[in-house]
Amino acid sequence: MYDRILVPTDGSEQHPVVTQAMNVAELADATVHALYVVDERALDYQPSESGRQETRDARREEGEEATQHIADAGANRGVEVVTAIREGTPATTIVEYAADEDVDMVVMGTHGRSGVDRYVLGSVTEQVVRTSDVPVLTVNLARQRRAVRDDETAIERAKQVLADEGHDIADVPEDPYRESNTWIVRVETADGDTFNVHIDSASGEARLARIRSE
Repeated sequence: MYDRILVPTDGSEQHPVVTQAMNVAELADATVHALYVVDERALDYQPSESGRQETRDARREEGEEATQHIADAGANRGVEVVTAIREGTPATTIVEYAADEDVDMVVMGTHGRSGVDRYVLGSVTEQVVRTSDVPVLTVNLARQRRAVRDDETAIERAKQVLADEGHDIADVPEDPYRESNTWIVRVETADGDTFNVHIDSASGEARLARIRSE
């Protein structure tokens, strides 16, 4: 069915996309390919060769971190991950990579970063959907980040974030509390770590703070 699943990344946080790809890969015993494309258009904005090389190096470093994050997620789930960095026009390069590597499915988010030196992943996704010869599974990232209005939802979100980072949850020792627009959830993991998970009540975005490790 699916032997190779492609996950393009632009370096922005896309846990739901990675999770969806890992879920399919586990079911199909498939390999995940994590691809970062250095957008050649970002290089064109630089007036000198040294500036272009500096931008290229910075993008490749970002790409290595982004694809390694997906590889780490795969290791936590027992899924093999191949990482790759290419240079070119994002949508075209993604489709070409899928053809070159005999990819069976592409998993992408509906939006990513934007700006002068960032392609908007939503438009890239649209182009890939139109030109890809293989199925493209799109994950609506806007719907993944919902308002956190109560402590139960805050706990669920905290558990999700820690699970995405490869932690098994042991206990939530106390009720979450809210400071202004931020929920704080204390979570103990099975490996003896204790985290405070800070969750934005409006967006659902979260960050981890380890407060104790055994």
